Amino acid sequence: MQSSSDEKEIIQGLLPNERFKIILILVVAISFIECYAQYNLRNGRKNNDKNCLIISALLYGFICFLLYTCYKYDGMGHVNLMWSCVSITLAYMVGYIVFNEHINKYGIMAIGFALLAIYFSHLNDENPSK
Repeated sequence: MQSSSDEKEIIQGLLPNERFKIILILVVAISFIECYAQYNLRNGRKNNDKNCLIISALLYGFICFLLYTCYKYDGMGHVNLMWSCVSITLAYMVGYIVFNEHINKYGIMAIGFALLAIYFSHLNDENPSK
């Protein structure tokens, strides 16, 4: 187990873009796992299959591990903002592609604003004093 001083060195040794890429990869993985877990829960409820509950609980446990890893590189607010925005975008995309759900102009705007939130949050990370 690393001490907190080792974790600070890892964080301070990475440029904002490097940390952003690591967190983005982890958050995209979290969002895909979460999406599958929710899909699994939905089907389990529909088919009265309690095994889906166990599988989804294990997947959410793995999400906790990925979040734990994210917090090594950034704070809870930034990670949660990215996770929420990626989840919004992914949910719309999966709904549209897999379930043939319609996306109207407001949905497209929501996706755009979610992506802008990630972008502006990253700008804040690059230029914290501005």
